[in-house]
Amino acid sequence: MKALKYVFKGVGLISSISLFILGLAVIVYAFVEGAHVIRHILDLSTSEANVISEAMGILDLILLSFSIFITSIGIFELFVFSIPDLPNWLQITDFDNLKGMLVKVIVVVMGISFMGRAVTWNGQEELLGYGIANGVIILALSYFLNSKKHPKTNEHS
Repeated sequence: MKALKYVFKGVGLISSISLFILGLAVIVYAFVEGAHVIRHILDLSTSEANVISEAMGILDLILLSFSIFITSIGIFELFVFSIPDLPNWLQITDFDNLKGMLVKVIVVVMGISFMGRAVTWNGQEELLGYGIANGVIILALSYFLNSKKHPKTNEHS
């Protein structure tokens, strides 16, 4: 059993480090893309709709990178050891806590993604179907979060 504990610690450490590196790569990519957007804005070489669309894309990337960082920290805390002095909102005590935190970030990313599409909508693409699909997924994820907060009891009346 002790060997299995070390296997989980090792796998958790490798997973955590891999995710952290991925998060860094995504944030660097967001900064590079952000620099291009800033250059287009300052050159006055892009439309307002493009600025909004590109800015929303950068925001999506930054939120994605932070969700990857949160996952990395959560896996580290769950499998390797607890990190002292983390803010309360970042302390991961169990797997359900980590999933809940990620679901919240996913809902925000989906909302921002839809908002970016809605603001830059050209009337050509099918926005209603995309919005309904996003709404259904957000409702399902919200239900998932709410059901985790209020577990069903097995009491009979």
